[in-house]
Amino acid sequence: MDLNELAARTGLPVRKLRYVLDHRILPGLQGVASGHGVPRTFTPFEGFAIALAARLLDAGVTRKLIATVLGTVCRPTGSTQAPLDVPLFRAYTAEAGSIEIGDGLYLRLSAPKRPGVGNALDTGWLPLESAENVGGDYIPLVRLAVELGALAQAVQGRQDDF
Repeated sequence: MDLNELAARTGLPVRKLRYVLDHRILPGLQGVASGHGVPRTFTPFEGFAIALAARLLDAGVTRKLIATVLGTVCRPTGSTQAPLDVPLFRAYTAEAGSIEIGDGLYLRLSAPKRPGVGNALDTGWLPLESAENVGGDYIPLVRLAVELGALAQAVQGRQDDF
């Protein structure tokens, strides 16, 4: 997938998607560019993360907070480096779920159980600076929620009007 295809599927401008790449908002995409004049290509999951970052930028979230959030939800939680141990990948493959940012300090990612994908996922509220769960009584004063299903379907080419 390249930026033009991702833009066509998600309705996001190529310029916004390129901004996400050029400012290295996503973890692990530093080597995406193949050289001057060569189109950047990436996997559909990487395209999903790029589109998610662009949508968060559109919502007014800072680059630093987006990078921290995506770094957290792209970090494997299991004992292996398998893709299904990456919370955002689980939500992407389930084509459902949400990311919530609470007070700009915490995040929560949840996704329903899907056959062939795995069990339901709920990270609980995680502080963005460490991997410890926040107490069960935490209720954010300000909550930003992103529904992931429609974005995942758009990136996969399963939805025309996103």
